[in-house]
Amino acid sequence: MMLKLLLYGYTTGVRSSRAIEKRCTEGVELRFLAANQQPDFRSVARFRERHLEALEDLFNQILMLCVEAGMVALGGVALDGSKVRANASRRKAGSYGRMTETEARLAGEVAQMMAFEPVKRFV
Repeated sequence: MMLKLLLYGYTTGVRSSRAIEKRCTEGVELRFLAANQQPDFRSVARFRERHLEALEDLFNQILMLCVEAGMVALGGVALDGSKVRANASRRKAGSYGRMTETEARLAGEVAQMMAFEPVKRFV
């Protein structure tokens, strides 16, 4: 369930665990994905912190599958409101070398997007 919430949140620009918690109670789409459960924002943040490396790898794989399936055009792609540099020209897209460079660049941007400060806990 947490994985579904985080992936949907990232793809729709909702990265805050507090915003995810709020949308689980108010938003229909996250409420559906959470099977009408309402996880606490701390649970979402802890899950993300525990599985950050796996989430980053999974998100990269999903992006590559979407590119291969033609679901994502190499045009202007926005992640969390940030524009990703791309060129959708037919003569520019398609070479193996260019795709390798694009994959490395996207992986770097995902790593940057996934970087966050761990939640500080007060004892």
